Amino acid sequence: MQSVWRLAFSSLIDVVAVAMMLPLIALFMNEQRVSPGYVGLYAAVPFAALLVNLPLVPLAMRRFGFGKMFGAGLLLSSAGIIISALSRDYAWLCVGAALVGIGAAYRWSAVEAMIAWSAPIHSLGRVTGLYQTLVAAAYAIGPFLVPLFALTLDSAGYVAIGLAVASWLPVLIGGTAEKVQFATNDTPGGNASWRVFLPLAALGFIGGVFEVGLNVLAPIQAERLGAIATDSAIILTGVIAVASLVMQYPVGRLADRFGIGPMMQILCATLLLSLLAVPLGSGIDAMIWLAAIIWGGAGGAIYTLTMIHVGRSFRGQSLAVSIVIAAYTVGGAIAPALGGLGLDLSTQWGLAWALGPLLLLAWPLARLRPNLPRGDHGDTQ
Repeated sequence: MQSVWRLAFSSLIDVVAVAMMLPLIALFMNEQRVSPGYVGLYAAVPFAALLVNLPLVPLAMRRFGFGKMFGAGLLLSSAGIIISALSRDYAWLCVGAALVGIGAAYRWSAVEAMIAWSAPIHSLGRVTGLYQTLVAAAYAIGPFLVPLFALTLDSAGYVAIGLAVASWLPVLIGGTAEKVQFATNDTPGGNASWRVFLPLAALGFIGGVFEVGLNVLAPIQAERLGAIATDSAIILTGVIAVASLVMQYPVGRLADRFGIGPMMQILCATLLLSLLAVPLGSGIDAMIWLAAIIWGGAGGAIYTLTMIHVGRSFRGQSLAVSIVIAAYTVGGAIAPALGGLGLDLSTQWGLAWALGPLLLLAWPLARLRPNLPRGDHGDTQ
């Protein structure tokens, strides 16, 4: 696992740089009176680039292996960070964002797969939970660096370049080789039917909806309900992020002890109750805060548990990793639009109407039973 953690830390350094630069560039565009539509397009570029490349991940993983695929992804992301740091031209900034997204498709998939398939089965939940905690921390640290050190876009650019260079140190020190065997049915025409992956896609989607998508909707609903002042509503986004960070490792430990299926169903039920608690507790300001904690904690935990299931039942099947990541990304992208339509219909009940049915559909799929591979352990290098 040592070589896996070296690449994981390399990826985390890259995440800090991306999380710091891309939102800062969007704010810069807004200050320069760039059309909101173009700002939104820029913000969507990395996600679109990631999604377009995810179908190619299984082929790249089989053909080039983890190390080369990770290295290519990190190289593309580093190039995107450097372009974003040095350019102020809109077209070049979009190129930089696209390279970050393309790189993330391969870097993110490689690390998730190595964590899922290399950790010993008996401690897979703890290892996955620890890694997801570190990822959440990296996404939180990036934006926090700007006010902490009073960074401008120019100075943040130099920091980002430094981080991009630093992200290569763990790779150069330890190398990228990792011995993980691929399953024989990891081909488009293999024995694994698409129906096998349906629960993974559904649960990855739910995780993205609540952990990422509600970052936008929670402050809007809270402000419209009068539960929190307009200038403080953004704090709810931080609450969701912190809840996600705090929950990952405990949930991983519980999964090791009690299994994935029961945990999944408890989390889905808790999310559904949280959607209902806000309108039913109308007038109780604390309800929106409690709901935000559940959305971040349970949403992030569902993604973590899904990746644990991949590690237990889909070892070597890179398509499973790509499907979860793609579904999570789509869920985070679609949730603001879907929930926004609900809030247009009803400020109190809108999110429950729009997102509640997703949880009801996910409930039967959440009864995941691991198909343990031979030998109750993974590669422990």
